Amino acid sequence: MITSGRSRVPALVGTIFSVALLANPAAVFAAAGWSPAAVISASQPSPTASSFAVNSVGNELWVAAPPVVGGYLVQVAQRSFGGTWSPQTTIWSVTNGFISTPTNVSASIGANNTASAAWLLGGSILIAVRSSSGTWQKPVSITTSGSGAAGLVEKSDAQGNGVAAWSEFTAAGSIVEAVTWTASGAFSSVVQLSGLGQSEFLPDLAVNETGTAVVVWPQATTFGGSSYQILSATRPAGGSWSAATAVSPVIPQGNSPRVALDGSGNATVVWEQNATVNAATRPAGGAWGSPTTIESASLVGPDSAVSDATGNVTAAWAVSDPTNGSVSVHAATRPVGSTWGAPASLGTCASTCAPHLAASRDGSIAVVGWLPSGPSVNAAVRLSLGTWSSSSVGASNANLTNLVAGNHAFASAVWPVGIGVKYHVALDQSDYR
Repeated sequence: MITSGRSRVPALVGTIFSVALLANPAAVFAAAGWSPAAVISASQPSPTASSFAVNSVGNELWVAAPPVVGGYLVQVAQRSFGGTWSPQTTIWSVTNGFISTPTNVSASIGANNTASAAWLLGGSILIAVRSSSGTWQKPVSITTSGSGAAGLVEKSDAQGNGVAAWSEFTAAGSIVEAVTWTASGAFSSVVQLSGLGQSEFLPDLAVNETGTAVVVWPQATTFGGSSYQILSATRPAGGSWSAATAVSPVIPQGNSPRVALDGSGNATVVWEQNATVNAATRPAGGAWGSPTTIESASLVGPDSAVSDATGNVTAAWAVSDPTNGSVSVHAATRPVGSTWGAPASLGTCASTCAPHLAASRDGSIAVVGWLPSGPSVNAAVRLSLGTWSSSSVGASNANLTNLVAGNHAFASAVWPVGIGVKYHVALDQSDYR
């Protein structure tokens, strides 16, 4: 699944980390390393907004929107589990007389090989759907209620039914909206999930295999943002959205909420609050429990949260050491039916570190990737619920932009690389099979 990260950094070079699910995966992992990079795109004239997704079978999808003179393209490539990347295919092209710059490119792929891609262009939302036979439909332009969308995120269930959420500027303030569609490409009307608070913005979204969806977002409850509250809305598969529900009490500061959803519909939200990392859980059909503080620190960086289908939840974030100013990446896990464990320190991080986190739905692997203080990309891997093992996986001066993890214990990490004044996309695959 894709995490987060919600990368907005274009034109990528990537890394694929591939592990077979063996009888003793930890022993295999200890002896393995990252392989040389393999280029999967033509060179680009400028950085390219991109997104990666993986399904339960292990097929990976890459969607990119490279700007070209007079417009932009939307291109896709796919890699079957154990195979090689297909050539890039253009599924949409726009000629408007100038170089367009799509942002918030997002991709998802269902277990039946259905897929969807979404992107923002000048505040407008476009979503394209692919049938299980591989045919991409013309993108649908979503009509929103305000002057421009931001923070678009899109995901789909195993059958290819999708959900997208975003924040929207209106005359009454910033609101959160959503749209749904079927695997055949039938779209619903846009639904406003939030109320008309002072500011409701930058939602996060989780969708499980059966189609249950949860959207979370922060709301500034006072003018100027001196107090906040984390809110949520839930939609059962094929149903209607619930009213906005409070996840947290009103707090002096609260931002970057991230939501994780297991296969049964149990949800977990992780957010930052006054230099602490906090979490709340909600059983399927139930109410949000009291928040739990996972860690207190002098500085907490952007956080991420993921869950496998069973309900094992992992969170990752960055903290600073007040004694020397160094920044480290931490992660904690809440096994299904248990409480949060103590945070583990995974390695040092650059001062602007924003760790990415991904976990497979079958629980075989969890991965955290980040830009360290040195000239490379680092990753920490945990097989099943074992211990974390860290290594350097990236190129010099790379900046991690995407991270996905799939069943059978494999994951892909992506970062941009320049070729002179141009760019390309590459993947670095490590084969443990």
